Amino acid sequence: MTSRIGSRATPGFWLLAIVLVVYVAACTGFRDNNLEADAWEHLSVLHALTENPWNPGNPTYALDIPSVRYSPYFVGLAFLCRVGHVDPYSALSAAAVLNTCLLILGIWRLLSSFDEAASAGAALFVVLTLYGSPPGYANSLALSDLPLLAMNPSAFSLPVVLISWTLFRRIAIRGGGAVEFIAISLLLACAVLDHAMTGVFGLMGLFVLAFAGDRPARWNLTLVAAAVAAIAIGIALAWPWFSFLTALRSNRDRDYWFNPYILELMLTTWCAPAALCALFLIPLRERPIIRTCLLGGTLSIVIGLFAWVIKSPALARFPLAGVIYFQIGLGVFVHDAELLRPSRWPKLLKQLVSTDSSAENRAILQVTVAIFLIYFLVPQLVLIAKEPYLGRKYVAKVTGRKEKIEYPRQAMGALLGPIGPRDVVLSDIQTSWRIPSTRGRVVAALHYELFVPEQAQRTTDLNNFFSSDNEAEREAVIRKYGVAWIVLNRERIGDAEFASLLRKSAVVGSSDDGNLVLMRADSWMKAGAQ
Repeated sequence: MTSRIGSRATPGFWLLAIVLVVYVAACTGFRDNNLEADAWEHLSVLHALTENPWNPGNPTYALDIPSVRYSPYFVGLAFLCRVGHVDPYSALSAAAVLNTCLLILGIWRLLSSFDEAASAGAALFVVLTLYGSPPGYANSLALSDLPLLAMNPSAFSLPVVLISWTLFRRIAIRGGGAVEFIAISLLLACAVLDHAMTGVFGLMGLFVLAFAGDRPARWNLTLVAAAVAAIAIGIALAWPWFSFLTALRSNRDRDYWFNPYILELMLTTWCAPAALCALFLIPLRERPIIRTCLLGGTLSIVIGLFAWVIKSPALARFPLAGVIYFQIGLGVFVHDAELLRPSRWPKLLKQLVSTDSSAENRAILQVTVAIFLIYFLVPQLVLIAKEPYLGRKYVAKVTGRKEKIEYPRQAMGALLGPIGPRDVVLSDIQTSWRIPSTRGRVVAALHYELFVPEQAQRTTDLNNFFSSDNEAEREAVIRKYGVAWIVLNRERIGDAEFASLLRKSAVVGSSDDGNLVLMRADSWMKAGAQ
C-alpha cells in the first residue's frame, strides 16, 4: 500500500536520512585531503566573493574577468560569511549538510506528489548505491562521493530541481497555482545560474512530467513548462555577477569542455547498472511514477548519445544527472518487493524454486536487483573506510590504524600569509590548484575558467618554467604574468627540481616539514642574476 500525498514517510526513511546527514557532517571537513578535488575551486570562489562581493575579479587569475561560478549559491554563502564572520571553508561544510538535507527533502516530496511517499526510504537507498563505480563527478549522489561533492553548486541545484518538480506536480494535480508557478520559475532560474547543466536538466524535467502525466492535461502542462522555462531563462539573463548570455554563447575551448572519455564512463560504467535494472520497470509503466522515471531516464541517456555526435559539453552531462530517474523508479520497485526488509527474504528465497513460474520469475528479478545493490554498495563502504577524505579518521581510531589525515589546507594557509589577495603566485599545476582558495591568484590551474582566454598557453608557460634550464625563459614567464611569489612543492616537482629552483636569499617561509617553500619572485630573479 502506498502513502497518500503529503503523508509521512516510513521510519526507515527517517533513520536513513539521519544517518546520511550525520555521515556527511562528520566527513566533509576532511575533503581537503583530496588535493585535486573541485572543492578547492569552489573554496576559491567563495573566498573571492567574501573578500569583495561587488568586484571580486576572477577567483583564479589576477584578471578583471567575472566567473560563471559567481552564482546565487555562492553570493548567498559569501553574504553569510561576511555578516556572520564565518570562515568560507566552514561555510561550505555547513552547505554540504544543508544540501544533503535538501536532497532528502526533494526525494521525499517528489515521491509524495505521486502518492508514493512510502517508497522514499528505498529510493534514497538506491540513489546512494546504484552506480557502476563512484563517479566523483558533479551530480553524483553516490554515498562515497557525498562528503566530497555535497558542497558543490550542482549538489544544491539538483535538490532545487526536485523541489520544483514537486511544485509542478501540484499544479498538474490541483490546477491553478500562481504561487507555485512563481516559485518554480525562481527555483529553476537559481538552478540554471548555480549549475547551468543541472538547471537545464530541471527545465527538461518539467516537459517530462507534462508528457508523462494525464493525457487530457498534457498540452496545458506543456505550455506551463514552456512559460516557466522562458521566465527562468529571463531571470538568469538579468543576473549581475556574470553575463549568462555570454556564457550561453561562449564557444571558447570547446575541445577542453567536451570530454568523450568522461561521457563514455557515464554511459558504460556510472549509469549502466541503473539503466539495466530499469528494464525491470517496463511492465510497471502504467504507474505514473514509473512512467515518468522511464521517460526521463531514457531521454537523458538519448541526449548523452546525441551529445557524443555533436560534441556538446553541456548535453554530455545529462546522463549522470538523469540516472536519478531510474534510481527513484527502482526505489519504488525495491519498496514494493520489500527487499530492504529482512523478514521478507526467507519467503523470497523459497519463491526462487517455486512451482509457480510467475512467482519464480518475479523472485528472480527481485533478487537480481538486490544483488546489484549489494555489489555496488560494498566497494563504496570499503572506500569510505580507506580514504582520508572520507571516514578513515574514524575507522583508524577504532582499528588502531594510521589516520592518513594531513590537513594540507592549514599548512597552505600558514605559508601564504604574506601574499596579497590578488598577488600572482607561480607554482606547479597541482599546487596552483589549491593556492587561490587561501590567498592570491595563479598563472594556471587544473580546470579552465569559462570566460578566460589563452588558458592552454598559460599551462604551457607554467610547465615550461619548471622544465626549462634557461634563466631568461623562466624570467620571461614571471614578467609576462606579473608573478610576485613562487611556491615550490618538493612532493610535486621532486628533489632534484626543488633543489635547482630553491634560492635561499629569496625564501620568505616554509612549511613545518620543509616540503613547501615560499619565495619572492623579484628576489628569486636577483639571486639568479648573481
